Amino acid sequence: MSAPVLIVGAGMAGLACARALHRAGRSFQLFEAANAPGGRVRTDRTEDGFLLDHGFQVLLSAYPEVRRQVNLTQLRPKTFRSGAVIRLPDGKESVLRDPLRDPMALAATLRAPIGSLMDKARLALLAAKVLGANANDLLSDNSQSTLKFLRSEGWSDAMAERFFVPFFGGVFLDRSLCAPVGFFKFVFQQFALGRAMLPTSGMQQLPDQFVADLPTHCIHFGVSVTQISATGIKLSNGDQVEGSEVVLAVDGASAHRLLPAQSAPNNWNQTTCIYFGADASPGKGDGYLRLNATPNAVVHNVCFPSDISQDYAPKGNTLISVSIHGEQPLEHGTLLAKVREELAAWFGPRALIWRHIRTYTLPLALPQGPSKRPAARRLDGIYVCGDHTAYPSLNAALATGRLTAEAILNKH
Repeated sequence: MSAPVLIVGAGMAGLACARALHRAGRSFQLFEAANAPGGRVRTDRTEDGFLLDHGFQVLLSAYPEVRRQVNLTQLRPKTFRSGAVIRLPDGKESVLRDPLRDPMALAATLRAPIGSLMDKARLALLAAKVLGANANDLLSDNSQSTLKFLRSEGWSDAMAERFFVPFFGGVFLDRSLCAPVGFFKFVFQQFALGRAMLPTSGMQQLPDQFVADLPTHCIHFGVSVTQISATGIKLSNGDQVEGSEVVLAVDGASAHRLLPAQSAPNNWNQTTCIYFGADASPGKGDGYLRLNATPNAVVHNVCFPSDISQDYAPKGNTLISVSIHGEQPLEHGTLLAKVREELAAWFGPRALIWRHIRTYTLPLALPQGPSKRPAARRLDGIYVCGDHTAYPSLNAALATGRLTAEAILNKH
């Protein structure tokens, strides 16, 4: 029992595992190749004071593991307004408001040119069904894709193309809606139960909160692990470290390289996030996410994070986040010019002079595959956790990390 648990990877799964072990009095050592925690949940601060999350991300307050593991009050989160502004194929905008949280919006929602009255009735019926369901029961349904489910339930093409594809395509980073129907229903439930939020000072606050609860001498940043066994690891400098257990808490591709028994995700959903700065907010502070239902558009959704939390931009400035889902064949300069052209058609000619701040291309943003209940999984004597072992989300990363720690603690 004197030997520590060795955790490889300080993403959210590894941090959740480490904190659960530490709170139970179990020693651990955590190794991370990057120079900061969080994995895919990272935020950069530019020299002039913009906060740039690595890709457009939100924190869902209803996630079971967020409620269990995260101190939301400490993050001082700011909430998006429930609903969205949708750019229709004819270039006009329609505001789809949430009548569950804003009953006065019901009449406007019924009139919105997003789908038929029957479509909206089906939407209300789906909300009623998922609100009373067990989250894990929803996740276990891999019987068909989301798109096949929508068609089988009778939603119109207009509803699919003007709401489901732009909204859930942004969640899945896949506008073909190939994600399992169970994962779709789970995500739908989470949006219905809670709110989409941003920590006041960026998504980096989330992993930083976990690190603040851990002893600093047990966390090693900038240290790569090259080999693993059931009771030890080898570092890139050649050092060998022995432990009582080894936990592999890295992304699916890295897990497969270190542990071939862990199957690698066959495909990944990709995203490109382009950040711009402007003097005035094109969103006028309304707090809505912008969705693009225009066919064949390069730009898929637009957000103004500094309208949600002022900390995202220096005083007098607005941060604009533009998301593009899927593999991007265009060279960066060509892509940037095309994006500016579409933004100018959407928000007016001033978009042509928005300052380009940075572009994040994330080819391994979310793993594809069937969804599974989060669990402690062990291969060749090594524990493996992370969202790639369950379903692609922050909730799965936190859950698998916690459950792995509990499995280790229950062995002794």
